[in-house]
Amino acid sequence: MAMSRFGRSNLKQSGKAIRSFMTERTTPLTEVGGSALLSPSSLQALTPCSNNTKTVSSIGQMNQMSYGLRGINTTPQHKFQQSAERIEEDSESESDDRRLPGLEATKPGEKPRVVVLGTGWASCRFLKGIDTSIYDVVCISPRNHMVFTPLLASTCVGTLEFRSVAEPISRIQSALSTAPNSHFYLANCLRIDSDSHEVYSETVSNRGLPNEHGLPKEPYRFKVAYDKLVIAAGAEPLTFNIKGVKEHAFFLREVNNAQEIRKRLLLNLMKADNPGLPVEERKRLLHCVVVGGGPTGVEFSGELSDFIIKDVHEQYSHVKDDIHVTLIEANEILSSFDVGLRATAMVRLYSKIKD
Repeated sequence: MAMSRFGRSNLKQSGKAIRSFMTERTTPLTEVGGSALLSPSSLQALTPCSNNTKTVSSIGQMNQMSYGLRGINTTPQHKFQQSAERIEEDSESESDDRRLPGLEATKPGEKPRVVVLGTGWASCRFLKGIDTSIYDVVCISPRNHMVFTPLLASTCVGTLEFRSVAEPISRIQSALSTAPNSHFYLANCLRIDSDSHEVYSETVSNRGLPNEHGLPKEPYRFKVAYDKLVIAAGAEPLTFNIKGVKEHAFFLREVNNAQEIRKRLLLNLMKADNPGLPVEERKRLLHCVVVGGGPTGVEFSGELSDFIIKDVHEQYSHVKDDIHVTLIEANEILSSFDVGLRATAMVRLYSKIKD
Protein backbone atom coordinates (compact mmCIF):
# COMPACT_ATOMS: atom_id res chain seq x y z
CA MET A 1 0.00 0.00 0.00
CA ALA A 2 2.80 2.37 0.87
CA MET A 3 4.45 1.90 -2.51
CA SER A 4 1.23 2.44 -4.42
CA ARG A 5 0.57 5.70 -2.58
CA PHE A 6 4.16 6.68 -3.26
CA GLY A 7 3.57 6.15 -6.98
CA ARG A 8 0.45 8.29 -6.87
CA SER A 9 2.31 11.14 -5.18
CA ASN A 10 4.88 11.19 -8.00
CA LEU A 11 2.11 11.13 -10.56
CA LYS A 12 0.39 14.04 -8.86
CA GLN A 13 3.60 16.05 -9.02
CA SER A 14 3.74 15.50 -12.77
CA GLY A 15 0.09 16.58 -12.92
CA LYS A 16 1.14 20.12 -12.03
CA ALA A 17 3.11 20.39 -15.28
CA ILE A 18 0.35 18.71 -17.26
CA ARG A 19 -2.29 21.17 -16.04
CA SER A 20 -0.80 23.93 -18.27
CA PHE A 21 -2.05 22.32 -21.47
CA MET A 22 -5.22 20.58 -20.31
CA THR A 23 -7.39 23.64 -20.96
CA GLU A 24 -6.34 23.72 -24.64
CA ARG A 25 -8.56 20.70 -25.37
CA THR A 26 -5.79 18.39 -26.44
CA THR A 27 -5.27 14.73 -25.55
CA PRO A 28 -7.48 14.03 -22.52
CA LEU A 29 -6.65 12.58 -19.12
CA THR A 30 -8.10 9.17 -18.42
CA GLU A 31 -9.27 8.17 -14.94
CA VAL A 32 -7.88 4.82 -13.84
CA GLY A 33 -8.47 3.46 -10.33
CA GLY A 34 -9.20 6.89 -8.88
CA SER A 35 -5.96 8.40 -10.19
CA ALA A 36 -5.46 10.73 -13.13
CA LEU A 37 -3.33 9.03 -15.78
CA LEU A 38 -2.35 10.18 -19.23
CA SER A 39 -3.87 8.36 -22.16
CA PRO A 40 -1.48 5.96 -23.96
CA SER A 41 -0.78 8.38 -26.84
CA SER A 42 0.20 11.14 -24.44
CA LEU A 43 2.35 8.81 -22.37
CA GLN A 44 4.29 7.83 -25.48
CA ALA A 45 4.93 11.48 -26.25
CA LEU A 46 5.83 12.50 -22.71
CA THR A 47 7.86 9.52 -21.49
CA PRO A 48 11.30 10.64 -22.80
CA CYS A 49 11.14 14.01 -21.03
CA SER A 50 8.08 14.08 -18.80
CA ASN A 51 9.50 16.92 -16.68
CA ASN A 52 10.30 19.17 -19.63
CA THR A 53 7.62 21.86 -19.60
CA LYS A 54 8.77 23.21 -22.96
CA THR A 55 7.95 19.89 -24.60
CA VAL A 56 4.58 19.82 -22.84
CA SER A 57 3.78 23.28 -24.16
CA SER A 58 4.61 22.25 -27.72
CA ILE A 59 2.25 19.29 -27.40
CA GLY A 60 -0.43 21.65 -26.11
CA GLN A 61 -0.27 23.69 -29.31
CA MET A 62 -1.68 20.79 -31.36
CA ASN A 63 -5.33 21.65 -31.83
CA GLN A 64 -8.37 19.51 -32.39
CA MET A 65 -8.31 20.09 -36.16
CA SER A 66 -4.92 18.41 -36.53
CA TYR A 67 -6.24 15.43 -34.59
CA GLY A 68 -9.28 15.28 -36.85
CA LEU A 69 -7.14 15.21 -40.00
CA ARG A 70 -5.24 12.26 -38.60
CA GLY A 71 -8.47 10.40 -37.96
CA ILE A 72 -8.03 10.47 -34.17
CA ASN A 73 -11.23 11.04 -32.23
CA THR A 74 -11.11 13.58 -29.46
CA THR A 75 -12.92 13.47 -26.14
CA PRO A 76 -15.65 15.98 -25.20
CA GLN A 77 -14.73 18.96 -23.06
CA HIS A 78 -16.48 17.61 -19.95
CA LYS A 79 -13.85 14.87 -19.74
CA PHE A 80 -11.18 17.54 -19.34
CA GLN A 81 -13.18 19.21 -16.61
CA GLN A 82 -13.65 15.98 -14.65
CA SER A 83 -9.94 15.13 -14.85
CA ALA A 84 -8.93 18.67 -13.92
CA GLU A 85 -11.28 18.58 -10.94
CA ARG A 86 -9.81 15.25 -9.81
CA ILE A 87 -6.24 16.62 -9.91
CA GLU A 88 -7.38 19.77 -8.12
CA GLU A 89 -9.04 17.70 -5.38
CA ASP A 90 -5.87 15.63 -4.95
CA SER A 91 -3.81 18.81 -4.69
CA GLU A 92 -6.16 20.16 -2.03
CA SER A 93 -5.98 16.89 -0.05
CA GLU A 94 -2.18 17.06 -0.16
CA SER A 95 -2.33 20.61 1.19
CA ASP A 96 -4.60 19.43 3.99
CA ASP A 97 -2.19 16.61 4.80
CA ARG A 98 0.68 19.06 5.21
CA ARG A 99 -1.28 20.81 7.99
CA LEU A 100 -1.73 17.59 9.97
CA PRO A 101 -0.19 17.36 13.46
CA GLY A 102 2.69 15.03 14.14
CA LEU A 103 6.46 14.90 14.40
CA GLU A 104 8.17 17.76 12.59
CA ALA A 105 11.56 17.56 10.91
CA THR A 106 14.59 17.16 13.13
CA LYS A 107 16.64 20.24 13.95
CA PRO A 108 20.40 20.72 13.64
CA GLY A 109 22.16 19.02 16.53
CA GLU A 110 19.41 16.42 17.04
CA LYS A 111 19.80 12.75 16.23
CA PRO A 112 18.55 11.78 12.74
CA ARG A 113 15.14 10.11 12.76
CA VAL A 114 14.69 6.72 11.09
CA VAL A 115 11.10 5.78 10.28
CA VAL A 116 10.35 2.06 9.80
CA LEU A 117 7.12 0.89 8.16
CA GLY A 118 6.04 -2.59 9.24
CA THR A 119 6.76 -5.12 12.00
CA GLY A 120 7.59 -8.22 9.98
CA TRP A 121 10.78 -10.24 9.83
CA ALA A 122 12.81 -7.68 7.88
CA SER A 123 11.78 -4.62 9.87
CA CYS A 124 12.20 -6.33 13.25
CA ARG A 125 15.67 -7.54 12.32
CA PHE A 126 16.54 -4.00 11.32
CA LEU A 127 15.07 -2.53 14.51
CA LYS A 128 16.95 -5.00 16.66
CA GLY A 129 20.30 -4.09 15.13
CA ILE A 130 19.98 -0.31 14.82
CA ASP A 131 22.20 1.82 17.05
CA THR A 132 19.78 3.98 19.04
CA SER A 133 22.65 6.08 20.39
CA ILE A 134 23.03 7.48 16.86
CA TYR A 135 19.42 7.44 15.61
CA ASP A 136 15.94 8.09 16.94
CA VAL A 137 13.56 5.38 15.75
CA VAL A 138 9.87 5.62 14.85
CA CYS A 139 7.99 2.46 13.85
CA ILE A 140 4.57 2.63 12.16
CA SER A 141 2.55 -0.57 11.74
CA PRO A 142 -1.04 -1.84 12.10
CA ARG A 143 0.18 -4.50 14.54
CA ASN A 144 2.36 -4.09 17.63
CA HIS A 145 4.14 -7.45 17.50
CA MET A 146 6.13 -9.77 15.28
CA VAL A 147 4.68 -13.18 14.35
CA PHE A 148 6.81 -16.32 14.10
CA THR A 149 4.87 -17.55 11.09
CA PRO A 150 6.41 -21.08 10.88
CA LEU A 151 4.84 -21.84 14.28
CA LEU A 152 1.49 -20.25 13.50
CA ALA A 153 -0.08 -23.49 12.23
CA SER A 154 0.49 -25.12 15.62
CA THR A 155 -1.65 -22.52 17.37
CA CYS A 156 -4.70 -23.42 15.25
CA VAL A 157 -5.07 -26.77 17.02
CA GLY A 158 -3.78 -25.84 20.49
CA THR A 159 -0.30 -27.38 20.23
CA LEU A 160 1.07 -23.90 21.01
CA GLU A 161 -0.60 -20.92 22.58
CA PHE A 162 -0.86 -17.66 20.69
CA ARG A 163 1.45 -15.80 23.05
CA SER A 164 4.20 -18.28 22.15
CA VAL A 165 4.36 -17.15 18.51
CA ALA A 166 4.11 -13.37 18.97
CA GLU A 167 6.81 -11.05 20.31
CA PRO A 168 5.91 -7.45 21.24
CA ILE A 169 7.83 -4.91 19.21
CA SER A 170 8.86 -3.07 22.40
CA ARG A 171 10.80 -6.15 23.50
CA ILE A 172 12.60 -6.37 20.20
CA GLN A 173 13.63 -2.69 20.38
CA SER A 174 13.23 -1.28 23.87
CA ALA A 175 14.01 2.27 22.72
CA LEU A 176 10.53 2.47 21.18
CA SER A 177 9.04 2.57 24.68
CA THR A 178 11.88 4.09 26.73
CA ALA A 179 13.73 6.66 24.60
CA PRO A 180 12.07 10.12 24.65
CA ASN A 181 12.24 10.69 20.90
CA SER A 182 11.58 7.13 19.72
CA HIS A 183 8.01 5.92 19.27
CA PHE A 184 5.78 3.15 18.02
CA TYR A 185 2.53 4.17 16.32
CA LEU A 186 -0.29 1.69 15.73
CA ALA A 187 -1.39 3.03 12.36
CA ASN A 188 -1.54 2.44 8.60
CA CYS A 189 0.67 4.38 6.22
CA LEU A 190 -1.47 6.28 3.71
CA ARG A 191 1.04 8.24 1.69
CA ILE A 192 4.74 9.07 1.46
CA ASP A 193 5.94 12.49 0.32
CA SER A 194 9.54 12.01 -0.77
CA ASP A 195 9.99 15.71 -1.53
CA SER A 196 9.19 16.93 1.99
CA HIS A 197 10.39 13.68 3.67
CA GLU A 198 7.07 13.02 5.42
CA VAL A 199 4.94 9.93 6.05
CA TYR A 200 1.18 10.42 6.37
CA SER A 201 -0.61 7.84 8.51
CA GLU A 202 -4.01 6.96 9.93
CA THR A 203 -4.75 5.13 13.17
CA VAL A 204 -6.15 1.61 12.88
CA SER A 205 -9.89 1.08 12.92
CA ASN A 206 -11.59 0.84 16.29
CA ARG A 207 -14.14 -1.59 14.76
CA GLY A 208 -17.15 0.64 15.21
CA LEU A 209 -16.70 1.64 18.84
CA PRO A 210 -18.94 4.69 19.41
CA ASN A 211 -17.81 8.07 20.66
CA GLU A 212 -19.60 10.31 23.14
CA HIS A 213 -22.19 11.17 20.48
CA GLY A 214 -23.02 7.53 19.75
CA LEU A 215 -21.33 7.61 16.34
CA PRO A 216 -18.33 5.56 15.16
CA LYS A 217 -15.08 7.32 15.94
CA GLU A 218 -13.24 8.84 13.01
CA PRO A 219 -9.67 7.57 12.53
CA TYR A 220 -7.00 10.04 13.56
CA ARG A 221 -4.53 11.20 10.91
CA PHE A 222 -1.03 12.48 11.51
CA LYS A 223 2.33 12.92 9.79
CA VAL A 224 5.89 11.98 10.71
CA ALA A 225 8.94 13.65 9.18
CA TYR A 226 11.91 11.41 8.54
CA ASP A 227 15.59 11.64 7.74
CA LYS A 228 15.80 8.02 6.64
CA LEU A 229 12.91 5.74 5.66
CA VAL A 230 12.76 1.93 5.73
CA ILE A 231 9.78 0.35 3.93
CA ALA A 232 9.19 -3.25 5.05
CA ALA A 233 5.41 -3.43 4.93
CA GLY A 234 5.24 -7.00 3.62
CA ALA A 235 2.73 -8.28 1.05
CA GLU A 236 -0.87 -9.36 0.69
CA PRO A 237 -1.82 -13.08 0.53
CA LEU A 238 -2.07 -14.34 -3.05
CA THR A 239 -5.53 -15.54 -4.15
CA PHE A 240 -4.75 -16.14 -7.87
CA ASN A 241 -7.93 -14.15 -8.59
CA ILE A 242 -10.11 -17.06 -7.47
CA LYS A 243 -13.62 -15.79 -6.74
CA GLY A 244 -14.89 -16.28 -3.21
CA VAL A 245 -11.52 -16.79 -1.52
CA LYS A 246 -11.57 -13.55 0.47
CA GLU A 247 -15.22 -13.98 1.38
CA HIS A 248 -15.31 -17.64 2.39
CA ALA A 249 -11.77 -18.84 3.20
CA PHE A 250 -9.37 -18.33 6.08
CA PHE A 251 -5.85 -17.08 5.51
CA LEU A 252 -3.07 -18.24 7.81
CA ARG A 253 -0.81 -15.23 8.11
CA GLU A 254 -1.64 -13.40 11.33
CA VAL A 255 -2.47 -14.40 14.90
CA ASN A 256 -6.09 -13.37 14.44
CA ASN A 257 -6.29 -15.73 11.40
CA ALA A 258 -5.17 -18.64 13.57
CA GLN A 259 -7.67 -17.65 16.27
CA GLU A 260 -10.53 -17.69 13.75
CA ILE A 261 -9.48 -21.11 12.40
CA ARG A 262 -9.25 -22.57 15.89
CA LYS A 263 -12.63 -21.17 16.86
CA ARG A 264 -14.31 -22.47 13.69
CA LEU A 265 -12.73 -25.91 14.05
CA LEU A 266 -13.93 -26.37 17.63
CA LEU A 267 -17.35 -24.90 16.82
CA ASN A 268 -17.89 -27.35 13.96
CA LEU A 269 -16.87 -30.27 16.17
CA MET A 270 -19.50 -29.22 18.71
CA LYS A 271 -22.17 -28.70 16.05
CA ALA A 272 -21.52 -32.06 14.43
CA ASP A 273 -22.20 -33.84 17.73
CA ASN A 274 -25.76 -32.51 18.02
CA PRO A 275 -28.47 -35.24 17.96
CA GLY A 276 -30.48 -35.86 14.82
CA LEU A 277 -28.04 -34.09 12.50
CA PRO A 278 -28.00 -35.67 9.01
CA VAL A 279 -24.87 -37.60 8.13
CA GLU A 280 -24.22 -35.42 5.07
CA GLU A 281 -24.30 -32.25 7.16
CA ARG A 282 -22.01 -33.79 9.78
CA LYS A 283 -19.46 -34.72 7.13
CA ARG A 284 -19.67 -31.26 5.60
CA LEU A 285 -18.99 -29.61 8.94
CA LEU A 286 -16.01 -31.87 9.58
CA HIS A 287 -14.40 -31.67 6.13
CA CYS A 288 -11.27 -29.50 6.38
CA VAL A 289 -9.96 -28.31 2.99
CA VAL A 290 -6.45 -26.84 2.80
CA VAL A 291 -5.63 -25.05 -0.45
CA GLY A 292 -1.92 -24.76 -1.21
CA GLY A 293 0.82 -27.35 -0.81
CA GLY A 294 3.53 -24.96 0.26
CA PRO A 295 5.26 -24.99 3.68
CA THR A 296 2.26 -23.44 5.44
CA GLY A 297 -0.30 -25.75 3.83
CA VAL A 298 1.70 -28.92 4.47
CA GLU A 299 2.50 -27.92 8.06
CA PHE A 300 -1.13 -27.06 8.78
CA SER A 301 -2.34 -30.34 7.24
CA GLY A 302 0.08 -32.25 9.44
CA GLU A 303 -1.06 -30.37 12.53
CA LEU A 304 -4.69 -31.11 11.67
CA SER A 305 -3.93 -34.81 11.26
CA ASP A 306 -2.19 -34.95 14.64
CA PHE A 307 -5.10 -33.10 16.20
CA ILE A 308 -7.57 -35.62 14.75
CA ILE A 309 -5.55 -38.66 15.82
CA LYS A 310 -4.67 -37.48 19.32
CA ASP A 311 -7.49 -35.18 20.43
CA VAL A 312 -10.59 -35.78 18.33
CA HIS A 313 -10.46 -39.56 18.77
CA GLU A 314 -10.36 -39.08 22.54
CA GLN A 315 -12.60 -36.07 23.17
CA TYR A 316 -15.04 -36.29 20.23
CA SER A 317 -15.32 -40.03 19.72
CA HIS A 318 -18.89 -39.78 18.39
CA VAL A 319 -17.75 -37.94 15.23
CA LYS A 320 -14.19 -39.24 14.87
CA ASP A 321 -15.01 -41.28 11.76
CA ASP A 322 -16.53 -38.31 9.90
CA ILE A 323 -13.68 -35.80 10.12
CA HIS A 324 -11.05 -35.73 7.38
CA VAL A 325 -8.58 -33.34 5.71
CA THR A 326 -8.18 -32.61 2.00
CA LEU A 327 -5.00 -30.92 0.72
CA ILE A 328 -5.30 -29.33 -2.75
CA GLU A 329 -2.20 -28.46 -4.75
CA ALA A 330 -2.06 -27.77 -8.49
CA ASN A 331 1.51 -29.01 -8.92
CA GLU A 332 3.67 -30.78 -6.36
CA ILE A 333 3.73 -30.18 -2.62
CA LEU A 334 6.72 -28.21 -1.35
CA SER A 335 7.72 -27.49 -4.94
CA SER A 336 10.35 -24.95 -3.85
CA PHE A 337 12.20 -27.55 -1.73
CA ASP A 338 14.62 -30.36 -2.55
CA VAL A 339 13.23 -33.55 -4.12
CA GLY A 340 14.22 -35.58 -1.05
CA LEU A 341 12.30 -33.30 1.28
CA ARG A 342 9.25 -33.48 -0.99
CA ALA A 343 9.34 -37.28 -0.97
CA THR A 344 9.72 -37.38 2.83
CA ALA A 345 6.77 -35.02 3.26
CA MET A 346 4.58 -37.21 1.02
CA VAL A 347 5.51 -40.34 3.00
CA ARG A 348 4.74 -38.62 6.30
CA LEU A 349 1.39 -37.33 5.06
CA TYR A 350 0.39 -40.72 3.68
CA SER A 351 1.37 -42.40 6.95
CA LYS A 352 -0.86 -40.02 8.89
CA ILE A 353 -3.75 -40.76 6.51
CA LYS A 354 -3.19 -44.50 6.88
CA ASP A 355 -3.13 -44.24 10.67
